[in-house]
Amino acid sequence: MAEIPAPVHSRIFAVVNWRRLVLAAPVLVALAFGLVVLLRASDATATTPKAALLDTPPVGDTSAGVVKGRAARDFIATTPDGSSIRLSDLRGKPVVINFWATWCTSCLTEMPELRDVQQEFGAENVHVLAVNSGESKASALEFLDFLAAPDFKPVFDPSLAVTDAYGVIGLSHSVFIDATGVIRATYTGQLSKELIREYIAAASSGTTTGEPPFKFRLPGSVEARTSVLQVEEIEHGLARLTSKRLRCDDSFCAAPAVDALAAQPGILAIDRDLASDPPAVTVTFEPQVMTLSRLSESLASLIEQQDDPLYQQPMTIEGP
Repeated sequence: MAEIPAPVHSRIFAVVNWRRLVLAAPVLVALAFGLVVLLRASDATATTPKAALLDTPPVGDTSAGVVKGRAARDFIATTPDGSSIRLSDLRGKPVVINFWATWCTSCLTEMPELRDVQQEFGAENVHVLAVNSGESKASALEFLDFLAAPDFKPVFDPSLAVTDAYGVIGLSHSVFIDATGVIRATYTGQLSKELIREYIAAASSGTTTGEPPFKFRLPGSVEARTSVLQVEEIEHGLARLTSKRLRCDDSFCAAPAVDALAAQPGILAIDRDLASDPPAVTVTFEPQVMTLSRLSESLASLIEQQDDPLYQQPMTIEGP
């Protein structure tokens, strides 16, 4: 068999006719595109502006959240042209938030169907906010250009601030919101056209859906998640510890772990910034009683003892 010269991924893009493949076999297209993405390194947070959570405008007596019946947690994110979209600015029409990534094969198969159903309802009648989770702008744009969904509103969440806050365990994940801003349906896994129609109809009429029929679903875990505790010694007896696992949002809060650390001998004070991106704590301690390495190991152990539905890998410590 003749040897295939490198680089293979550049030749794949040169010979593949994406439009013909999607018409003939969308699943094969998704697999091929996902293969190319895996061969390319990602520098998402270094090159793409972060998304950010915001205070949620009220909807009557409905409190803010990320589950059915709550006012959808507000956020702001950057679009491909460098402008920004705030979720609450889309009130007045139903909104579908679709969390996706280029390595997620079910996402790449689902998104063309979501595009088609949006056209059935009329693009002027429903917004589709396509939130790319954990990738760089450059990585996401290749698929968005191929998808040809001009009525989608794509935005980027490179640091997973919104993806984590919405408790997205795996991709794809979709949230259907009515015109007032209340969540009417959520779904993890690849949606069928029938369910997309049902959930958009529910959002359009302002009715909350029941549970969907049972179907075996195997969503892909969010690849960009890492369990790292970054340690910075500011001065002797003062350190800043940063980790995505220190977050405090709708799906998880690390405050009990920080409380337990504050109660340990040698800890003098803790300044918390758990809502920042990334979350962090600044700790003042007595080096004679609590060393920096012991401090780091203690916090990592306390965080791991909590049941975090999103970050479940063992923690690693980076820094002095």
